[in-house]
Amino acid sequence: MATNGVHGTHIETDILVIGAGAGGLVAALSAKRAAPPATQVTIVDSWKVGRSGHTAFSNAWTVVVAPDDDLESVTKEIIAGNDFIADQPLIHRVLETSWDRLKDLEGIGLQWPRNEDGSYYRRPTRGLKDTRVMYPVGGGLEFSWKLKRGIEDEGVQILDRFFVTGLMKGDGERVTGAVGVQSRTGEFFAITARATIIATNAITFRTGFVRDLTGTGTLLAYRAGAKLRNAEFSYLRPGTPRFYFEGIAFAIQDGASFVNKNDEQFMLSYEPEWGDRADVPRIARAMAMEKQKGNDPLYLDMSRIDPAKRDFYFSSTVAWMQNFLDKLGDEARTDMFGKTPYYPQNQMTKMGLATDADCRSNVPGLYAAGLAQAGCCNHFAGFHIGMCIGTGWFAGEAAVKDLETLPPAKLDAAEAGALYRETMAPRDDGANAESDNWLLEFQRFTARYDIALWKSADRLEAALQTLGGLRERFAELRAPDNHELVRIKESEAMVLAAEIIFRASLMRQESRMSHFREDFDFRDDDNWLAWIDVEDSGSGPVLTKTPIPTPITHPADLT
Repeated sequence: MATNGVHGTHIETDILVIGAGAGGLVAALSAKRAAPPATQVTIVDSWKVGRSGHTAFSNAWTVVVAPDDDLESVTKEIIAGNDFIADQPLIHRVLETSWDRLKDLEGIGLQWPRNEDGSYYRRPTRGLKDTRVMYPVGGGLEFSWKLKRGIEDEGVQILDRFFVTGLMKGDGERVTGAVGVQSRTGEFFAITARATIIATNAITFRTGFVRDLTGTGTLLAYRAGAKLRNAEFSYLRPGTPRFYFEGIAFAIQDGASFVNKNDEQFMLSYEPEWGDRADVPRIARAMAMEKQKGNDPLYLDMSRIDPAKRDFYFSSTVAWMQNFLDKLGDEARTDMFGKTPYYPQNQMTKMGLATDADCRSNVPGLYAAGLAQAGCCNHFAGFHIGMCIGTGWFAGEAAVKDLETLPPAKLDAAEAGALYRETMAPRDDGANAESDNWLLEFQRFTARYDIALWKSADRLEAALQTLGGLRERFAELRAPDNHELVRIKESEAMVLAAEIIFRASLMRQESRMSHFREDFDFRDDDNWLAWIDVEDSGSGPVLTKTPIPTPITHPADLT
């Protein structure tokens, strides 16, 4: 129900989902199906529900464990593939229920390609042997749109272009909703909710191919008292300045390889077992080391792919990518199957909320789903959507279950007023829009391969000093309009995220998964089979080391 509230619009709901990627959409569907009929579920997104998020820009390849697959083997493989930085029971539960979720998605109209014998079309994914992935007909855009239509049919309230700037806690410890601005009109809003699910993707510095995804919800949760983890880990991958396409893993399976300026296939010298088929963080690490040696520029050489297989790479289930390929035409065919320049890229952090196996955070009334949930530090090709689906379902169910003990949330006028003033503080109609210039300098700094990928204590310490200067300059930015206000709020989260990332990277004195230290270039299970958890002290981040339970598999099992 919408009413006139303090400084704008007040909306009341029972369950609020913030973010409309795969995790948020599934959380809304799960909550609505699990809750009594009169329960109000509301989903908000800073853009358009069903058309936003990482999922909509992908092929939506998804890990699914079929009934005749070896669940235990796949579970152990994914845990080991995360270098054991993983919530083992949660991963097992996601995989165990993935077939049921597949059927749920089919129930709302999604279809999956099949072989001639009627079985699902499935492929192996990079870095794993037993795990198989599949994608929906129409890719991520169809996946997101069908889910949007599905939750709409279920009665979920959908609010587009609501940019959340803060979480409310009333006069207690539990989260009681969120505040923000309508991203086009600038109208302030407050949404009171008995339960709130954060599903806003992982934090990014807008340097990936989906440049407008910033994942600010995790930092809002941190400021509300939530514990974060996995900040030192990132989604590392080969990037290209020419054109992006989904399918490097499949190109390598078909014969492509990475080469340096001397036309040397360098991956086997870094990854003797997997070579070019290694998971992308290992490829990015090798590329960073080649760059450090002066062997760049680096390329993906697809000329070795059989001409009979090449048509696969000129069609895509991702609408934006197909438009891109159509526009390039013969130019894409010439470039793609020659040598395309590539570089090591840090696309997004794996920092998310620490939760229990039901996706409850340490703050009452607050849950996490999708890449905003820190269940593992590496999602492989397809497993990030699989985790989004699984954690979204669990978060929705947990929120409904907890409604029995969570009373209706009340709007605290004093708190809402304070959050309004905080949100609007940068607004100045007479100011110049300078955030893009600041952001470009920030991106050039945080994207450096010797900070973002190939780390060392001296470079990280220097990075913290540089960040201090950038933070001082950021504090001077003002917003002449609502668009600029949103940009400043996104950048504010990036500054905080960068500090947490650098500090967590300094603390972990080993190399593991996508965290590579030049000065500690080895994995140390004796000392670092642990999470680094981060909480807000009020004067800065406090980092603690939390041992990781290993009830399913342990590194010693591999020796």
